[in-house]
Amino acid sequence: MRKETLRKLKRINATLLMVEMAKNNQKQMVYKNTEGWSDKVKNTEFDILVRTQTRGAYLMVCLFFPEKIKAGEVTPTYEIYCNKEGNEYITRHLEKGEEISWRKAMLDNLDTVSDYWPGYWSRRSYPGIEKRIWQSWEGKKTIQQFLGTKEAGLDGLLEWQREVRAKDIAEKEKREKAPWDADMSLVPKIMPSFDTWMKKNAADKYYIIYEYRGKTPDIGWCSGCRKLVPVEKPRHNKKGKCICGRDITFKAAGRIKTLSTGWYSGQCIQKINGGIVVRTFEQYQWYRDTEYTKPKSVMREWERVLIFDNGAVKRYYYGLYKNKEHRYILDRNYRVGGGPYFCRKTTKLYTGNFKSLKKTVMKNSTIDLMMKRWTLPINVAEYLTVEKQYPIIEKLVKAGLFFLAHDMLGKQTYKDGGTIAGNETELAKMLKIDNARLKRLRAMCGGLVHLKWFQYEKMVDRIWPDDMIRDFGDAKINTGTLGFLPPPLKYVKIWNYMIRQREISGDKLYQVLVTWRDYLNMAETAKMDTQNERIWKPRNLKEAHNQVTLILQRGEMEKEAEKLEKKWPKVNENLKKLKKFEYTDGKFAILAPEGILDIVKEGRILQHCVHTCDFYFDRIQRDETYLFFLRRAGTEDVPWYTLEVEAGGNIRQKRTTGDNQNKDFEEAVPFLKKWQKEFVRRMTKEEKAAGQRADQARIREYEKLRRDGNKVWHGKLAGQLLADVLEADFMAAAT
Repeated sequence: MRKETLRKLKRINATLLMVEMAKNNQKQMVYKNTEGWSDKVKNTEFDILVRTQTRGAYLMVCLFFPEKIKAGEVTPTYEIYCNKEGNEYITRHLEKGEEISWRKAMLDNLDTVSDYWPGYWSRRSYPGIEKRIWQSWEGKKTIQQFLGTKEAGLDGLLEWQREVRAKDIAEKEKREKAPWDADMSLVPKIMPSFDTWMKKNAADKYYIIYEYRGKTPDIGWCSGCRKLVPVEKPRHNKKGKCICGRDITFKAAGRIKTLSTGWYSGQCIQKINGGIVVRTFEQYQWYRDTEYTKPKSVMREWERVLIFDNGAVKRYYYGLYKNKEHRYILDRNYRVGGGPYFCRKTTKLYTGNFKSLKKTVMKNSTIDLMMKRWTLPINVAEYLTVEKQYPIIEKLVKAGLFFLAHDMLGKQTYKDGGTIAGNETELAKMLKIDNARLKRLRAMCGGLVHLKWFQYEKMVDRIWPDDMIRDFGDAKINTGTLGFLPPPLKYVKIWNYMIRQREISGDKLYQVLVTWRDYLNMAETAKMDTQNERIWKPRNLKEAHNQVTLILQRGEMEKEAEKLEKKWPKVNENLKKLKKFEYTDGKFAILAPEGILDIVKEGRILQHCVHTCDFYFDRIQRDETYLFFLRRAGTEDVPWYTLEVEAGGNIRQKRTTGDNQNKDFEEAVPFLKKWQKEFVRRMTKEEKAAGQRADQARIREYEKLRRDGNKVWHGKLAGQLLADVLEADFMAAAT
């Protein structure tokens, strides 16, 4: 409908009867309830007054409000225009006869009308109470006859509007689904052998099922190779290995009535017109009410990623479309690198059709070579997409630099112009090194950190020992990581020193770096001359670390806590809200400090720096991270581990006596993962938002650090740190 045409139509104003009704709109009548309850009040007042007339091909329905009529406004507040032939309607909003706006909302969604409409509908259930919308009988019939509805009056108008809206929605959905259906029509039938391959290769659990039959069995049926195999003294639920090489669990045939595998995933790649499709399936097997050699199974497909030759990539997932039907739905959030709903986990890939694929659309793909040497760090579909868009990945794999390709894919460094020269064609130049350094990199099977050392070596025009670059690269220590040391940095001497300290302490090289960094941070706090080589490079680093910790711990604990409370006035208040996150499973327990004094006691007993470094209290005061105490259940008063936990539940650090992390911590890891899930469950909306902000800030920081490759000093992190240093001790919270 054209607004210019509608504006020219003859207007409809309130009648004298309507004006009189508006003036007497407060009358009430009391009547006796026949059921013996209290008296009822029957309202004769109205919320809305309605006039209706036809204007050629249009129906005009005008809404008036009594309070406005009493104020002298006889023009309608809403003019609703209906065009039955065109299946369209529109509403003009007026104030004192002046046009305010045009709206396409339905009747019950109009302002003011929506306030009264629920009350109107509820009154339809009570015949003894009058409706609060007035319209003449002729006007009601006009709406019913013009629109051809079952209901009359405004009920009929809303009935017709809903039909029009339903048709519009259906047309929009049809247009939306048409290209989806076209894409899905490209997908061929699944290979007949895929179902069997899933059962044999994709399952997470495999069994050998055996029968006694009066004597110790010597054969059993393997669910992996799906045939009878020899067994030796099997026992129910005993772990073992089949002759096919699969890890299996022995199961007695008479005790598997409820045995099932659970859901597991598998993928396959198929050719389509103009590209390929990566399909992801789930399968489930169970042994109830069936022969154990013929387990029942069900398989379903839940994801399809179409990769076209022109570079377009579309991800579809199987789900409920607008609560109406189950179908494949386009993921509009998908992007290379993993969108919010994109499954990043790797899964087993069907290779039975690779020979034919390699002859056509995947003739240049290196995914088969990568899978033979390494586990893919990203989803198959993403690997193929990245490989097609970024030639560096194909070159690296074909050159045998699998570790470097793996690192680049996992950290998306192939997009980073600071690390890779994308405009070059030769591999060495693409990596910003020369052929001699490329040869050295290939010889040590180097990864991303090794590459950065070679790039820096070339930039400063030096030649460093390969063993140094290998050790630093293997430990994920790059040039920026060592930025906390006083200049000038002599990397060979630093490396030799760290190797000696590794031999003295028995720690890994990266832990030596962490201890060194913490030691220098505490030494600065203790006003020691960290520019003096004897101070910043002690003969025994671990011993010096413990000594400076003791220096900072001198004095009475309560006095130290009082000083900290004055310096960090919000910390004790913020610690109070951590009580709700305490948790135990009977074996381990998580406790929250009640105040700064608890943190001081914890640091002194465990002889680490948690209470002597300001950045921990700074983080707590700003609600960025908190401190929790990990204990063994039953001995909660005995300090064991101190945890630094982000606002969203991610664990940044976990340290015990002497700032160490010992092997005994591994047994608590499953408990901590359960606690992290409970932590997330107990969070408020505000706390979850704070956690998301912390995650996003950390991701942006990591990306910048990797892109720059330079040292970064960040006070709240207690020294100069890079993304690799932060990630080394990180445990993400499950969501």
